[in-house]
Amino acid sequence: MIYRFKIDNTILTVELSDSVLAYFNQHGQHSDASPEAGGQLFANIAQEGCHWFVSSATGPRPSDHRSRFFFNPDRRIERREIKDAYEQGKHYVGDWHTHPQRSPQPSASDTRSMGEIFEKSIHQLPGILMIIVGTHSPPEGIWISMHSSLGTALPLPFEPSPRQGRG
Repeated sequence: MIYRFKIDNTILTVELSDSVLAYFNQHGQHSDASPEAGGQLFANIAQEGCHWFVSSATGPRPSDHRSRFFFNPDRRIERREIKDAYEQGKHYVGDWHTHPQRSPQPSASDTRSMGEIFEKSIHQLPGILMIIVGTHSPPEGIWISMHSSLGTALPLPFEPSPRQGRG
């Protein structure tokens, strides 16, 4: 899946790998007993920072605090995941978590948390991704937004490439 964002006059393309989408599905809240799950997103960054290929996701971890409507990650382990991924040439680009909704929507707490992560993190990124995985298949079952000092950016409308046609 490919998304495009405009942040401060820059177009940023975010591509989610099939393996990351499968990982989300594996941890989705598909039953009434499923607790929220979540983790971090890691990408290979190309084209002078304008193309992010999200190739891996982490979590949930046994030390995370989870319930049906709550997810609080183990930040100590997350810091180690960021270090390990960076040593492999991948960059931390955001967080993901689940909601028990067909078409998930962020809570005020979700949005506030992502703004805080952007402000407190040491990085050169124009923004940080938040992905919320719902119970329906993508694209309806995924919320994706970019959070920066400018606020929240939603994906630009999809425009087919000339190869895909417009028919």
